Amino acid sequence: MTSLLKFFIASCAIVAAGFQAEARMCDSTPVGEIPFRVAADNRIYVTASVNGADSLRFLVDTGASSIVLNTNSPKLKGFIMPGEPIENLGTSGENTVEYSHSNSIKIGTVQYSDAGCAHIPYPPEYWDGVFGLNGLSAFNVEINYDDLTIYCYPKERPAREPSASVALPFIYKYSVPFVCMQAKIADTVYDLTLEIDTGSDRVIDLNTPFVSRHNLLQTKTPFAVSRISSSDNESGELLNVMFDQVIVGPYIMPRVAGAFSTLTSGMQSKEDIDGMIGNNFLKRFNMFIDFSDNMIFLEPNNLFYTPFYDFLVAT
Repeated sequence: MTSLLKFFIASCAIVAAGFQAEARMCDSTPVGEIPFRVAADNRIYVTASVNGADSLRFLVDTGASSIVLNTNSPKLKGFIMPGEPIENLGTSGENTVEYSHSNSIKIGTVQYSDAGCAHIPYPPEYWDGVFGLNGLSAFNVEINYDDLTIYCYPKERPAREPSASVALPFIYKYSVPFVCMQAKIADTVYDLTLEIDTGSDRVIDLNTPFVSRHNLLQTKTPFAVSRISSSDNESGELLNVMFDQVIVGPYIMPRVAGAFSTLTSGMQSKEDIDGMIGNNFLKRFNMFIDFSDNMIFLEPNNLFYTPFYDFLVAT
């Protein structure tokens, strides 16, 4: 889920707490920690407080450049500050939203002051807000699915690279991170530029221009068709297919449930990117994001062999 919002956290503080180093990816001492849970939709959720509103459910989203407040959330009624209009780019289209400053936000042991937040009217049952990149990138962060904890490390002290991890440089496009990864489809290996998007419940979706350019619709028979929607209030259709392989460093993953996009607006219609990796794939790796050096490190975790979709598993 992508928002084209170029505003950042002004300052943040850490609430004192004790930490354990059992399953962490690096041996540096974290300065903050944020417990999370992985829901049935494969996405990461944390508990937050905003401007005095407590017990808020926030989606963790590396595909959103900003923290977002859901203007339809009953818990946030009366706690959202006035904002100014800005343009928002979502998965399936674009729209105008409001953006406010000077928000006070606490997530786990991390306290943000003067935080910038977008205002987006999601359905009230979705979530109360989104924990986006302007909050995450205040640190180098480790999203650890074995510990169910996001560890926050100081950016001025880069962590030692874990010996068992896959190191992927990332670049920013449309204000969110992209990595290069290979996938084999119909016996052809493609080098892909893919968005890292923990806010998506998808696996790997390939953009409409990439699909058209390589005539991929003729190569695979879909096992399902999905309708998606995003922060721009638009929706579209994805054809779910099996990729032959996805290659992550030394890890060759067979029969990965990817998808071909047919969307004609939004991020999945862009010519200069090839697609996105959602959290139904990313959750299989503990992930360290070094925002100071633009590197992502991945290590397989205890979710590595879980099925992509239960309905594909024979019973």
